[in-house]
Amino acid sequence: MIRSTIDIGTNTILMLIAEYDKQTGNIKTILDIQRVPRLGKGVDSNRNILPESIQKAIDILEEYNDISEDHDSDKITATATSFIRDSHNKDEFINAIKLNTGIEIEILSGDDEAKWTYAGGVYDKLGSNSRLTTIDIGGGSTEITTSANPIGIISDLLTQKITGRSMNIGSVRLNEKYLNNHPPAFDDIMNAEKFINEHLAEIDFDISGTELIGVAGTVTTLGAIVLGLDKFDAHKVDGLNITFTEIESVLNRLIPMPIEELYGMGDYMTGRADIVIPGILILKCFMRKFGFDSLKVSTKGLRYGVFLRDVI
Repeated sequence: MIRSTIDIGTNTILMLIAEYDKQTGNIKTILDIQRVPRLGKGVDSNRNILPESIQKAIDILEEYNDISEDHDSDKITATATSFIRDSHNKDEFINAIKLNTGIEIEILSGDDEAKWTYAGGVYDKLGSNSRLTTIDIGGGSTEITTSANPIGIISDLLTQKITGRSMNIGSVRLNEKYLNNHPPAFDDIMNAEKFINEHLAEIDFDISGTELIGVAGTVTTLGAIVLGLDKFDAHKVDGLNITFTEIESVLNRLIPMPIEELYGMGDYMTGRADIVIPGILILKCFMRKFGFDSLKVSTKGLRYGVFLRDVI
């Protein structure tokens, strides 16, 4: 069976169309695409989804409906995360999407977002003797998730104890609150770091000695920058190891750059140039606080985890 899984986030709307091979446990990716509408504009100051954001979502989901039909997809599962979860008018948004596209949206809790992001981020990186920890830096929130024991096979993702925390620190939220001037001022960066570290104190479970895997746009964009790419290439970025020293070096290089230069770095900066610094700052603060000296990039994530949830 071919299925479509849509991840509606603060900054992006992503869609995976895939098949699951039960004999091998592999996901056959047919199409993996994204649009960058930034639906969560005003996420920190205005807890309402703006009318123009609702219309953008309708337009993109109508397009995704057509693409799914063209690829003979049997079912569409659409999930929404942080900014919709926090919005006062989320019912209006859900009803408008259903009325105009026929797609029903499932709003994930913070715990479920963490769990299924973890599953999607690690499913093709199992087999290590080490426990794995994922960091998912989204536009509105950041999820940290780990397992109680090393996970050997995909089915263990559904049975092993997985612990996660969703925190209201995201690249769009941080940009709007502290870092909306480009280049950002030193004091603004210091205030942003203080805000990040206050939220990181919410992580009250053991992640020491684990291997770190990073998912979502901040980390994949970071990978493209480290590789010096002009055009994003998922095959080159997925599985890339990035050291903490490299992350500090990239951040120090980006901070003084005018926004126009950030946009000019590559096609992957479209819709992301103004939030890449906040995102990498979150990653830097997290790795410094918990003693990680490197991370591995995953280009997968929530949409793959929800796909696995539905097929296993």
